[in-house]
Amino acid sequence: MVRAGLIPAGASKPMSTLLMKVTVPATIIVSLLRPFNPEFLRLGGWVLLLGTVLFSSFCVLSLGLSRLLKIPDGRRGMWCCCAAFCNNGFMGFPVALALFGEEGLTLTVILSIPFNLMLYSVGARLVCMDLPREGENRAISWKKAVFSVINLSTVVGLVLYFTQIQLPQAVLSPLGYLSDATTPLSMIITGMNLSQGRVTDILRDRDAFTAAGTRLLLFPVLAWGLMRLIPGLDGLVVGALLINVAMPAPAASTLLGEEYGGCTQLGARAVFLSSLLCLVTIPLVSLLL
Repeated sequence: MVRAGLIPAGASKPMSTLLMKVTVPATIIVSLLRPFNPEFLRLGGWVLLLGTVLFSSFCVLSLGLSRLLKIPDGRRGMWCCCAAFCNNGFMGFPVALALFGEEGLTLTVILSIPFNLMLYSVGARLVCMDLPREGENRAISWKKAVFSVINLSTVVGLVLYFTQIQLPQAVLSPLGYLSDATTPLSMIITGMNLSQGRVTDILRDRDAFTAAGTRLLLFPVLAWGLMRLIPGLDGLVVGALLINVAMPAPAASTLLGEEYGGCTQLGARAVFLSSLLCLVTIPLVSLLL
Protein backbone atom coordinates (compact mmCIF):
# COMPACT_ATOMS: atom_id res chain seq x y z
CA MET A 1 0.00 0.00 0.00
CA VAL A 2 2.87 2.36 0.77
CA ARG A 3 4.74 1.47 -2.42
CA ALA A 4 1.57 2.06 -4.44
CA GLY A 5 1.02 5.43 -2.78
CA LEU A 6 -2.32 4.42 -1.25
CA ILE A 7 -1.20 5.49 2.23
CA PRO A 8 1.74 7.71 3.27
CA ALA A 9 4.76 6.10 4.91
CA GLY A 10 4.49 8.60 7.76
CA ALA A 11 1.17 7.06 8.78
CA SER A 12 3.06 4.25 10.51
CA LYS A 13 3.89 6.51 13.47
CA PRO A 14 0.30 7.30 14.59
CA MET A 15 -0.71 3.73 13.79
CA SER A 16 2.12 2.45 16.01
CA THR A 17 0.85 4.71 18.79
CA LEU A 18 -2.63 3.25 18.30
CA LEU A 19 -1.18 -0.25 18.47
CA MET A 20 1.04 0.15 21.54
CA LYS A 21 -1.24 2.44 23.57
CA VAL A 22 -4.68 1.12 22.68
CA THR A 23 -5.02 -2.25 20.96
CA VAL A 24 -2.12 -4.07 22.68
CA PRO A 25 -3.26 -2.95 26.17
CA ALA A 26 -6.76 -4.16 25.25
CA THR A 27 -5.25 -7.49 24.16
CA ILE A 28 -3.39 -7.80 27.47
CA ILE A 29 -6.50 -7.17 29.55
CA VAL A 30 -8.63 -9.55 27.49
CA SER A 31 -5.99 -12.30 27.73
CA LEU A 32 -6.09 -12.11 31.53
CA LEU A 33 -9.87 -12.38 31.76
CA ARG A 34 -9.74 -16.08 32.58
CA PRO A 35 -10.75 -18.33 35.49
CA PHE A 36 -8.28 -18.27 38.37
CA ASN A 37 -5.80 -21.17 38.18
CA PRO A 38 -3.00 -21.55 40.77
CA GLU A 39 -1.04 -23.77 38.37
CA PHE A 40 -0.94 -20.95 35.82
CA LEU A 41 0.67 -18.71 38.45
CA ARG A 42 3.55 -21.19 38.65
CA LEU A 43 4.04 -20.96 34.89
CA GLY A 44 3.98 -17.18 35.10
CA GLY A 45 6.63 -17.27 37.84
CA TRP A 46 8.90 -19.33 35.59
CA VAL A 47 8.41 -16.83 32.76
CA LEU A 48 9.30 -13.90 35.04
CA LEU A 49 12.43 -15.64 36.32
CA LEU A 50 13.66 -16.96 32.98
CA GLY A 51 12.84 -13.72 31.17
CA THR A 52 14.95 -11.74 33.63
CA VAL A 53 17.83 -14.23 33.38
CA LEU A 54 17.72 -14.43 29.58
CA PHE A 55 17.59 -10.71 28.84
CA SER A 56 20.30 -10.01 31.44
CA SER A 57 22.49 -12.69 29.86
CA PHE A 58 21.84 -11.34 26.35
CA CYS A 59 22.98 -7.87 27.43
CA VAL A 60 26.23 -9.21 28.91
CA LEU A 61 26.91 -11.51 25.94
CA SER A 62 26.18 -8.77 23.41
CA LEU A 63 28.85 -6.57 24.99
CA GLY A 64 31.42 -9.34 24.60
CA LEU A 65 30.32 -10.17 21.06
CA SER A 66 30.45 -6.52 20.00
CA ARG A 67 34.14 -6.44 20.93
CA LEU A 68 34.81 -9.81 19.33
CA LEU A 69 33.16 -8.68 16.09
CA LYS A 70 34.97 -5.31 16.29
CA ILE A 71 31.83 -3.19 16.13
CA PRO A 72 33.14 0.39 15.92
CA ASP A 73 32.64 2.99 18.63
CA GLY A 74 29.58 5.09 17.97
CA ARG A 75 27.65 2.00 16.84
CA ARG A 76 28.45 -0.54 19.55
CA GLY A 77 25.73 0.49 21.98
CA MET A 78 22.97 0.33 19.38
CA TRP A 79 24.32 -2.99 18.11
CA CYS A 80 24.12 -4.44 21.63
CA CYS A 81 20.59 -3.12 22.14
CA CYS A 82 19.34 -4.58 18.85
CA ALA A 83 21.01 -7.93 19.54
CA ALA A 84 19.93 -8.27 23.17
CA PHE A 85 16.29 -7.18 22.97
CA CYS A 86 13.44 -8.41 20.81
CA ASN A 87 10.21 -7.06 19.36
CA ASN A 88 8.23 -8.44 22.28
CA GLY A 89 5.02 -6.43 22.07
CA PHE A 90 4.88 -5.34 18.46
CA MET A 91 5.26 -8.83 16.95
CA GLY A 92 5.60 -11.15 19.95
CA PHE A 93 2.01 -10.71 21.12
CA PRO A 94 0.22 -11.56 17.85
CA VAL A 95 2.61 -14.43 17.02
CA ALA A 96 2.27 -15.96 20.50
CA LEU A 97 -1.51 -15.66 20.24
CA ALA A 98 -1.51 -17.36 16.84
CA LEU A 99 0.77 -20.21 17.92
CA PHE A 100 -0.21 -20.87 21.53
CA GLY A 101 -3.63 -19.30 22.02
CA GLU A 102 -4.75 -17.20 24.98
CA GLU A 103 -2.51 -18.99 27.50
CA GLY A 104 0.61 -18.39 25.40
CA LEU A 105 -0.38 -14.76 24.97
CA THR A 106 -0.83 -14.36 28.74
CA LEU A 107 2.67 -15.74 29.37
CA THR A 108 4.00 -13.32 26.76
CA VAL A 109 2.26 -10.50 28.62
CA ILE A 110 4.01 -11.59 31.82
CA LEU A 111 7.32 -11.71 29.95
CA SER A 112 6.79 -8.07 28.93
CA ILE A 113 7.21 -6.99 32.58
CA PRO A 114 10.97 -7.71 32.89
CA PHE A 115 11.42 -6.94 29.19
CA ASN A 116 10.04 -3.39 29.41
CA LEU A 117 11.90 -2.63 32.63
CA MET A 118 15.20 -3.76 31.14
CA LEU A 119 14.73 -2.28 27.66
CA TYR A 120 14.08 1.23 28.95
CA SER A 121 16.81 1.06 31.58
CA VAL A 122 19.63 -1.29 30.56
CA GLY A 123 18.81 -0.89 26.87
CA ALA A 124 18.90 2.89 27.19
CA ARG A 125 22.22 2.67 29.00
CA LEU A 126 23.63 0.54 26.16
CA VAL A 127 22.49 3.10 23.58
CA CYS A 128 24.19 5.85 25.60
CA MET A 129 27.52 4.13 24.85
CA ASP A 130 27.35 5.64 21.36
CA LEU A 131 27.60 9.19 22.67
CA PRO A 132 31.00 10.89 22.40
CA ARG A 133 32.93 10.59 25.66
CA GLU A 134 32.91 14.33 26.12
CA GLY A 135 29.16 14.46 25.49
CA GLU A 136 26.60 14.68 28.24
CA ASN A 137 24.74 11.51 29.09
CA ARG A 138 21.03 12.07 29.15
CA ALA A 139 19.13 10.85 32.20
CA ILE A 140 17.34 7.54 31.79
CA SER A 141 13.63 7.82 32.48
CA TRP A 142 12.80 5.18 35.08
CA LYS A 143 9.29 6.63 35.23
CA LYS A 144 8.85 5.82 31.54
CA ALA A 145 10.17 2.29 32.07
CA VAL A 146 7.95 1.48 35.05
CA PHE A 147 4.77 3.36 34.19
CA SER A 148 4.44 2.42 30.54
CA VAL A 149 0.97 1.78 29.14
CA ILE A 150 1.90 -1.89 28.63
CA ASN A 151 2.88 -2.33 32.28
CA LEU A 152 -0.16 -0.45 33.57
CA SER A 153 -2.52 -2.54 31.45
CA THR A 154 -0.77 -5.65 32.77
CA VAL A 155 -1.46 -4.50 36.33
CA VAL A 156 -5.13 -3.90 35.47
CA GLY A 157 -5.36 -7.34 33.89
CA LEU A 158 -3.73 -9.03 36.90
CA VAL A 159 -6.11 -7.25 39.29
CA LEU A 160 -9.06 -8.50 37.24
CA TYR A 161 -7.54 -12.00 37.17
CA PHE A 162 -6.95 -12.27 40.92
CA THR A 163 -10.23 -10.62 41.96
CA GLN A 164 -12.25 -12.37 39.23
CA ILE A 165 -14.24 -9.17 38.66
CA GLN A 166 -16.64 -9.63 35.76
CA LEU A 167 -16.62 -6.69 33.36
CA PRO A 168 -19.97 -5.56 31.95
CA GLN A 169 -20.62 -6.44 28.33
CA ALA A 170 -20.63 -2.75 27.41
CA VAL A 171 -16.92 -2.67 28.36
CA LEU A 172 -15.96 -6.21 27.38
CA SER A 173 -17.23 -5.99 23.78
CA PRO A 174 -15.18 -2.89 22.80
CA LEU A 175 -12.11 -4.41 24.47
CA GLY A 176 -12.63 -7.54 22.41
CA TYR A 177 -12.93 -5.59 19.16
CA LEU A 178 -9.76 -3.62 19.91
CA SER A 179 -7.93 -6.82 20.88
CA ASP A 180 -8.91 -8.45 17.58
CA ALA A 181 -7.32 -5.53 15.71
CA THR A 182 -3.86 -6.09 17.23
CA THR A 183 -2.61 -8.83 14.90
CA PRO A 184 -3.66 -7.31 11.53
CA LEU A 185 -2.62 -3.82 12.63
CA SER A 186 0.83 -5.00 13.73
CA MET A 187 1.37 -6.79 10.43
CA ILE A 188 0.29 -3.71 8.44
CA ILE A 189 2.69 -1.49 10.38
CA THR A 190 5.52 -4.01 9.97
CA GLY A 191 4.95 -3.97 6.21
CA MET A 192 4.90 -0.17 6.18
CA ASN A 193 8.24 -0.07 8.01
CA LEU A 194 9.79 -2.65 5.68
CA SER A 195 8.68 -0.67 2.63
CA GLN A 196 10.78 2.32 3.71
CA GLY A 197 14.13 0.56 3.85
CA ARG A 198 16.68 0.68 1.04
CA VAL A 199 17.87 -2.87 0.62
CA THR A 200 21.08 -1.79 -1.15
CA ASP A 201 22.23 0.23 1.86
CA ILE A 202 21.41 -2.57 4.29
CA LEU A 203 23.23 -5.22 2.25
CA ARG A 204 26.44 -3.18 2.58
CA ASP A 205 26.13 -2.89 6.39
CA ARG A 206 27.99 -5.78 8.02
CA ASP A 207 27.03 -4.65 11.52
CA ALA A 208 23.32 -4.84 10.68
CA PHE A 209 23.78 -8.43 9.48
CA THR A 210 25.70 -9.54 12.57
CA ALA A 211 23.15 -7.87 14.87
CA ALA A 212 20.29 -9.59 13.03
CA GLY A 213 22.04 -12.97 13.07
CA THR A 214 22.76 -12.73 16.78
CA ARG A 215 19.18 -11.64 17.53
CA LEU A 216 17.40 -14.19 15.33
CA LEU A 217 19.55 -17.31 15.65
CA LEU A 218 22.35 -17.26 18.22
CA PHE A 219 20.42 -15.99 21.25
CA PRO A 220 17.29 -18.11 20.63
CA VAL A 221 19.44 -21.25 20.37
CA LEU A 222 21.26 -20.31 23.58
CA ALA A 223 17.90 -19.72 25.30
CA TRP A 224 16.65 -23.10 24.11
CA GLY A 225 19.82 -24.79 25.42
CA LEU A 226 19.38 -23.15 28.82
CA MET A 227 15.74 -24.17 29.11
CA ARG A 228 16.62 -27.75 28.12
CA LEU A 229 18.77 -27.93 31.27
CA ILE A 230 15.74 -27.32 33.52
CA PRO A 231 13.99 -30.64 34.21
CA GLY A 232 10.23 -30.72 33.98
CA LEU A 233 9.85 -27.21 32.54
CA ASP A 234 6.39 -26.87 31.04
CA GLY A 235 6.29 -26.97 27.23
CA LEU A 236 4.07 -23.90 27.05
CA VAL A 237 6.68 -21.87 28.97
CA VAL A 238 9.44 -23.11 26.66
CA GLY A 239 7.40 -22.37 23.55
CA ALA A 240 6.28 -18.88 24.58
CA LEU A 241 9.77 -17.85 25.71
CA LEU A 242 11.57 -19.34 22.71
CA ILE A 243 9.26 -17.77 20.13
CA ASN A 244 9.48 -14.38 21.83
CA VAL A 245 13.28 -14.32 22.06
CA ALA A 246 13.34 -15.30 18.35
CA MET A 247 11.54 -12.06 17.42
CA PRO A 248 13.43 -9.39 15.43
CA ALA A 249 15.14 -6.34 16.90
CA PRO A 250 12.74 -3.95 18.65
CA ALA A 251 11.44 -0.90 16.83
CA ALA A 252 11.88 0.90 20.16
CA SER A 253 15.66 0.75 19.68
CA THR A 254 15.53 3.56 17.13
CA LEU A 255 13.34 5.58 19.50
CA LEU A 256 15.92 5.08 22.25
CA GLY A 257 18.61 6.13 19.79
CA GLU A 258 16.81 9.37 19.06
CA GLU A 259 16.24 10.07 22.75
CA TYR A 260 19.70 9.17 24.06
CA GLY A 261 21.94 9.93 21.08
CA GLY A 262 22.57 6.43 19.75
CA CYS A 263 23.23 5.36 16.18
CA THR A 264 19.70 5.44 14.80
CA GLN A 265 20.94 4.51 11.31
CA LEU A 266 22.22 1.13 12.50
CA GLY A 267 19.11 0.65 14.62
CA ALA A 268 16.77 1.22 11.68
CA ARG A 269 18.78 -1.12 9.44
CA ALA A 270 18.96 -3.87 12.07
CA VAL A 271 15.21 -3.62 12.68
CA PHE A 272 14.49 -3.73 8.94
CA LEU A 273 16.83 -6.63 8.23
CA SER A 274 15.82 -8.75 11.24
CA SER A 275 12.11 -8.12 10.53
CA LEU A 276 12.63 -9.36 6.99
CA LEU A 277 14.77 -12.39 7.85
CA CYS A 278 12.53 -13.51 10.71
CA LEU A 279 10.11 -14.81 8.08
CA VAL A 280 12.68 -17.58 7.60
CA THR A 281 14.30 -17.85 11.03
CA ILE A 282 11.15 -18.07 13.20
CA PRO A 283 9.94 -21.26 11.45
CA LEU A 284 13.47 -22.67 11.82
CA VAL A 285 13.61 -21.86 15.53
CA SER A 286 10.13 -23.32 16.03
CA LEU A 287 11.51 -26.69 14.91
CA LEU A 288 13.30 -26.83 18.28
CA LEU A 289 9.96 -27.05 20.10
